[in-house]
Amino acid sequence: MPTASLKIPTMSLVGLRRAIERFIYNRKRSPLEYMVLATVAAFLSALIRYPDRAIFTRARPDLKNNTPPGYPLLGHLPTLLRRPEDPYNTLHQGMRYFGNKMSMTLPIIGRMIIVNDAASMEYILKTNMENYIKGRVFAFNMSDLLGRGIFVSDGQKWKFHRKTASNIFTTRLYRELVQGAFKRSALELGAAFERYMDRGQLIDLQNEFLKLTLDAFGRLTFGLEFNAVSTEGTNEFGDAFDFMTAMIDMRVQNPFWFITDRFVPGRTGRIREAIATIDRYAAKAIQSRRAETPVAREQRPKDLLDHFINYQNDDGTMLSDVDLRDVFTNFMIAGRDTTAQGLTWAFYLLMTHPRVMANLLQEVMAVCGDNVEGLTYEMVTQDMPYAKAVFYETLRLYPPVPKNGKEAVDEDVLPDGTRVFKGDILVYSNYTLGRNLTLWGVDAERFYPERWLKEQDEEMVVVEEVDGKGRSPFGKFKNESTFKFNSFNAGPRICLGQTFATLEALVTMAYLVRRYEFRMAPDHPIALPKPSVTLPMQQPLLVQVSRRGDVVCL
Repeated sequence: MPTASLKIPTMSLVGLRRAIERFIYNRKRSPLEYMVLATVAAFLSALIRYPDRAIFTRARPDLKNNTPPGYPLLGHLPTLLRRPEDPYNTLHQGMRYFGNKMSMTLPIIGRMIIVNDAASMEYILKTNMENYIKGRVFAFNMSDLLGRGIFVSDGQKWKFHRKTASNIFTTRLYRELVQGAFKRSALELGAAFERYMDRGQLIDLQNEFLKLTLDAFGRLTFGLEFNAVSTEGTNEFGDAFDFMTAMIDMRVQNPFWFITDRFVPGRTGRIREAIATIDRYAAKAIQSRRAETPVAREQRPKDLLDHFINYQNDDGTMLSDVDLRDVFTNFMIAGRDTTAQGLTWAFYLLMTHPRVMANLLQEVMAVCGDNVEGLTYEMVTQDMPYAKAVFYETLRLYPPVPKNGKEAVDEDVLPDGTRVFKGDILVYSNYTLGRNLTLWGVDAERFYPERWLKEQDEEMVVVEEVDGKGRSPFGKFKNESTFKFNSFNAGPRICLGQTFATLEALVTMAYLVRRYEFRMAPDHPIALPKPSVTLPMQQPLLVQVSRRGDVVCL
């Protein structure tokens, strides 16, 4: 019995093996079976060839020590899709771990090399900038919002946009803005604060700063009156713009967004609505300008839209409404979001650092006395080094454009010896660059405006009698290399509106700090950046505002 019982399964296994052999070698298979076998074989082969990187990407053993663990065929896509609560700090910690250089791969996009040192920044943005362009991926992800505007264009198209726009940013304009438009915007914001204070309401500073810059930039560059500050609640244009910038950031991390968006209920419809809203405001500005009479045109200052709408190509043709729409969206994201977010983070840091707030107030009082409305261009640019240090220190830690990327046109070698292949995406993060210990010292993560002042630290500050005669007790402002402090970009593509944004921020800060006291709402959470093309806060910045000298009774 034991012998027989052993022979039965043995014979069964032999018969099964022979049946399988006949199926494989003797049986005529259908085309579908061949297709399935070929697909399985190709899949297994791909798994073996791409065990930890995205399919169709090149193996880079030289970057092994700078590459986080990846997944077969997908590379680092699953890692990026698991968006952490604080994605920029997660990236910062990763850069510190891998030594200021990191590599990742994504399907469709290919290999990304993330750099975090000044030498690489100078090489990419200046020395060999012709080899590093915005490229196909950047343009595809942003085309429905930014079209072919200055932020997504390269070569002659970019040069045209930059040359045309540069005509408006002059010292004469800046002088007029400080004593005119910027002062007006600050006063309008103060009036809005008064309304909230009279009702005992908390104020969302982030929302109010976005309204302020929308009003100012829209009025000065495109002749649009958004009246956002004077209108309570949300703003239609601002909401649409914020939604689209958040969507674009998600596209950067999900190369299959044009497929997956269709499976998220309501997303494609909301994107169409947001784009339609933005297009409607652009059309309003363009149509109003085209319908303007020569007399009306002569009676107002020439603005940014004038320079583009009157431009003639070599063949005598002029820009179409679509071209002008792209001009509108590109410059609105530059003029609205960046300054507003810089102000938002600045006031958050001032409220969490009372020493710095007291120093800033001291400088404003020393320069202006009680007449902060009398600020002039010379006072802001020459006599307020501490205010500028506060703003630049804010942008160092919370840059309005936290990350950027360039596509390599040809093979190259970076200053540290890293090899770059055609099509590689070179990525840099101004957020991590501003926290680089080798660039900024062991206190790189500390909010310390004095690092921007010549021979100045917190112990050296001497309190002078406040007399409003233009004397700041804080020495002189010290500039840093733009390849170290890259919040306004660097090289030939450095931000055209750097002075515009700085002056608007300083005038606003001086006025608000002199007139009001700010305290964050009780139990306010720690502020975290929200994933977006720019750097808004995840939650509203709710504050208690009181007239300076008054007691807060909320």
